[in-house]
Amino acid sequence: MDDHTLIAEIGLALWGAAWKEPMAAALKQPQSAVSDWAQGRLPVPVDVWKDLREVTRLHRLKLADFDQDLDRRGRDRRQVRRLVQHRAAR
Repeated sequence: MDDHTLIAEIGLALWGAAWKEPMAAALKQPQSAVSDWAQGRLPVPVDVWKDLREVTRLHRLKLADFDQDLDRRGRDRRQVRRLVQHRAAR
């Protein structure tokens, strides 16, 4: 995968359709640089890849926290449903 394709796919995955501005902010880079990388006009600097890896790692950790919370809430709701069904069956 080309650098410009990869950076665009990462941007879309993390921030959605309007990804360039939040990516630029997260990387502390000008938005024009992000646009140039995405268009293949400039190569993505090695240090930016390192920083972007850290940004994606942090997003992954946040999502993992959400996953745990969602799982817990799903289990709690199932337990409440079972309790209600059990009481209704009496």
